[in-house]
Amino acid sequence: MSQSNEVIRLPDLKPYLLLQNGNYLYKIPFREGWAVLKVYYGSRSWFSCLAKSFENVVLAGQTSYLPRTRRRVEAECMAIWRKHGFRVFGTYPEVRVEAPGCPEGGYMLFEYVEAPKLGDWMKDESRSVEERLAVYRAWLLEWSRRHDIAVREREPRLAHENGDGKHVMLLPGGEFLWFDFEMTFRSRRRVAEHVSHEIIQYLWFLWKSVPPGIRERLIPETVRHYPQKERLGRAYEYFWRHPNLLHRFGRACERAFKAKARSPTSKYSVARLLREELERAKA
Repeated sequence: MSQSNEVIRLPDLKPYLLLQNGNYLYKIPFREGWAVLKVYYGSRSWFSCLAKSFENVVLAGQTSYLPRTRRRVEAECMAIWRKHGFRVFGTYPEVRVEAPGCPEGGYMLFEYVEAPKLGDWMKDESRSVEERLAVYRAWLLEWSRRHDIAVREREPRLAHENGDGKHVMLLPGGEFLWFDFEMTFRSRRRVAEHVSHEIIQYLWFLWKSVPPGIRERLIPETVRHYPQKERLGRAYEYFWRHPNLLHRFGRACERAFKAKARSPTSKYSVARLLREELERAKA
C-alpha cells in the first residue's frame, strides 16, 4: 500500500450511509467532492459468513465469503480488468480512513461516480428503443471481448460472477464502467462454463426487467451482434445439457420440482429462448 499522510477522520459514519447489503457503503466527503467507502466487515454475522464461505468454496467453486478475502479478491479483479482495458472504479489505497466500525484492512475507498446503470438505461422509456439498442450493441462488443480474453488466458477472474445490468454503468462518451468483484470463480479449467453462466445471468436479468417494447428484440439483437455465436450456444448447453452428468441431473431435478425454474422468466427459459434464436439465425 502506498504511503501517505492523508487521513479522513469521521466521528460517525451513519449520516453518510448509502447502502447496506451485507457490506456497508458510505458516500463520504473527500477532496472537495465525494468518495465511496466500502466496509467489508458488514452487517452479516461471522457464522453467516462462515456458512456462506463453505457453500462458495466447497459447493460452488467460488472464493470465500469472508470479509478480508472479499476485499482482496475485489482488488485483484479490478487490477486484472484494468490491465486489459476495462473501466473499473478508481481507488485511493494511499488514503487512511479512521471512523467507528471501519477496521484497518477491512475497507476500500472508491471514486464516486454518478451515471446510469445499464439495466436502468435499457428500461428508460423516455429514450427510443433504437437509442437503447445502440448502446446495447456497443456493450455486447465489449462484453464479448472480455469473454475472449477470459477463455484465451484461462482467467476465471475475468468472468463477472455477480454480473447483471445493475453492476455496469454507462459513462459519458459511451464508456462502460464495471463493478462488484468481491467473489469470483476459482477453476481455470472451467472458465468457458463460468463465462456461460455470466451470459445467461446478464440476459436473464435484462430480459425480465426491460419493458415489452424492447424485450422481444433483446435476444435477437444479442444473437445478431455478439460475435461468438458458438459461445452463446454453449451457454444454453451448460444450463440444459451440462457435460457433467451430476450437474445435469441436479438441474433436471430443479426444473422438475421447482416451479420457479419452470417459469417463463427463469434462467432456463431465457437459455431456451437463446437457443431458439440461434437456430432461427442459422435457417
